[in-house]
Amino acid sequence: MANNFKDLLIRQKELAADWKSKGGKVMGHFCNYVPDEILHAAGILSIRIFGSPAPVTHADAHLQTYVCKVIRSSLDLGLKGELDYLDGLIIPYTCDAMRLLYDLWQKNLGGKFLHLLDIPCLIRGDIGHTRFQDEVIRFKRAVEGYIGNEISPDALSNSIRVYNQNRSLLKELYNLRRKETGLVPCKQAYEAVLSSFITPKELHSSLLTDFISDAKSRLSTKQPPEQSSKVRLHISGSLVTDIDFYDMIDEYGGDVVSDDLCTGTRYYWDNAIEGDNDPINAISDRYFYKLPCACKHPNTDRHEFIFDSVRQGDIQGVIFVMEKYCDAHLYDQPLLHEKLEKMNIPVLVIDAELGLSGQEQLRTRIQTFMDILKRK
Repeated sequence: MANNFKDLLIRQKELAADWKSKGGKVMGHFCNYVPDEILHAAGILSIRIFGSPAPVTHADAHLQTYVCKVIRSSLDLGLKGELDYLDGLIIPYTCDAMRLLYDLWQKNLGGKFLHLLDIPCLIRGDIGHTRFQDEVIRFKRAVEGYIGNEISPDALSNSIRVYNQNRSLLKELYNLRRKETGLVPCKQAYEAVLSSFITPKELHSSLLTDFISDAKSRLSTKQPPEQSSKVRLHISGSLVTDIDFYDMIDEYGGDVVSDDLCTGTRYYWDNAIEGDNDPINAISDRYFYKLPCACKHPNTDRHEFIFDSVRQGDIQGVIFVMEKYCDAHLYDQPLLHEKLEKMNIPVLVIDAELGLSGQEQLRTRIQTFMDILKRK
């Protein structure tokens, strides 16, 4: 059971090919604000594109090197043909660099379904809500135009149930790990989350149900309950896709029991309301009011989520994994850092470009941080 999610990550293209062999379409996107339920209701497998830690060889002819690695490497993958298995791409307007990616993709690749999802920065109030709902409707119509069929309200309602189930299971796993340190290695837990971005939701939920059941069985047979010596950590930042990072933390006695990552809680924390007579309204509300990204305003809900996670989870330290040139998170981090230190929570800041470079230096920093926390 433990390796199933890792296998899914390895077999990403195989899963997509299998989906297409059954008559389905496969589309990629870059952001948690893309309403996946619409794609699912249209019979389309949605895949989150994370870029690659490999060196950029083609995209630097089109983009400045101070653009974040997610965007540069994703364009690089497209130019090298490594994303040709996708039938389309949805690019969200979350920052100016992502907006530029849309123009570059349209000019240099094009040919398939390409949609710009214009997401408002203001995520409170009637103006922002109306604008976002209009964008969701426009997106639905674009998908319908591509597949040549209308997406029915019943199909959307079913997709809401399917996605809610998967998000609820991921949240259950999160709460289980937060309650019982060391029960599930953090690497396995984050493999479960990352694989949910690229796997048919029904398959992933089935595997996740068995995985959680197995963890609960282990918990019930612990006699007497063991007191874990692991250091309880919170990870903050935009995204972490380098699974070896979690192995490194585990090696030096840490356990990531909470996070506010785009590849973590911000993906699965909030559900859509089921039973709404207008499923598009339910989908729009879910994505508009969900746990926000640093690129959205106001960011109070995200900050309070971080501080509540630290308080409720008995967190001993916070690690910021800062993706280079991601201005929104880099702007946000100093304020969070200052407030956490006032709460007497030690902080470690790590720079990343998808992959975590300087492995030996990083090991030393993490080991030292763990030692400091253990002595507190």
